[in-house]
Amino acid sequence: MRLFDLHCDTAGECFNRRKPLLSNDLHIDLCKGESLDKWSQIFAIWIPDDLRGAEALEYFRKVYENFEKEIKLNSDKIQLYQGVSGFEYDKNSTKCNAVISCEGASPFAFEGGIELAKRYGVKVITLTWNAENELGFGCQSGCDNGLKPLGKRMLRDMAANNIVADVSHLNRKGFYDAIDSEATVIASHSNSASVLLKTRADSEDKFFACRRCLDDEQIRLLAQRGGLIGINFCKSFLGDEGDDGFEAAYRHISHMLELGAENSLAIGSDYDGCEINDELCGVDKIPRFEAFLRSKGFDASLTDKIFYENANNFFKSILQI
Repeated sequence: MRLFDLHCDTAGECFNRRKPLLSNDLHIDLCKGESLDKWSQIFAIWIPDDLRGAEALEYFRKVYENFEKEIKLNSDKIQLYQGVSGFEYDKNSTKCNAVISCEGASPFAFEGGIELAKRYGVKVITLTWNAENELGFGCQSGCDNGLKPLGKRMLRDMAANNIVADVSHLNRKGFYDAIDSEATVIASHSNSASVLLKTRADSEDKFFACRRCLDDEQIRLLAQRGGLIGINFCKSFLGDEGDDGFEAAYRHISHMLELGAENSLAIGSDYDGCEINDELCGVDKIPRFEAFLRSKGFDASLTDKIFYENANNFFKSILQI
């Protein structure tokens, strides 16, 4: 089967925990990926909320350079995205097609920062993480304000440079500022808040998880405007303890399909960035999840859309460089 995953934190975990990309005990390694027939993976470089300015850029650079080194060491199994043609490698190859994103915009939050991001090959920027940064306010910031002037200016720069704006982690008002901007917008790793409200027991964590996910109006807007929504495998964003595996992910997917998101749904696993149920906790588990969805009545065309085609078509059409 084919997979285009919109979000993982593996690059940072390999750097911080000194793990090789080829084979490790993380959710993603290149050997596990050999279970797939074709694989494109967005590797996010996550920026902690306590890093700003030059410190954030230096951290991004270190993680990026380590990841670049791992790609060179394993060039028979992975390649860095090189324009639209990079998505068209040999259909029989299991080589991973790697795309770079930055989760938290602080490394590039300055005049000319987006041009620097482009030189690094960044294709997606998640505007905030959970707290406030130079662009706006994350879902856990406690602030209901929208994007700051710099955030709105950076969205214009991102649109001009074919860099996609990711609203996962952003607060609600910031989401609407982004969706109304010139930028192309996705939610790379966010689930359905309404499904969580119905299926999780009341707790403080439940309501944080709901703020972190998308309400029905946001899902409809992203679908109507041609964006992508990546289903997140994080246990607390899927359901209650013990009900946070295949069946829970199926509920979120089914709800989004009911809202008209068939051409926008994708996978945004959040591998190596969160706690994940054993059923889903590795890229090698993806074929079994696809088989589960088929057992629920999804045909092969629909599962291929969700796991690969929607994301692949999106990036081929957006990143015409």
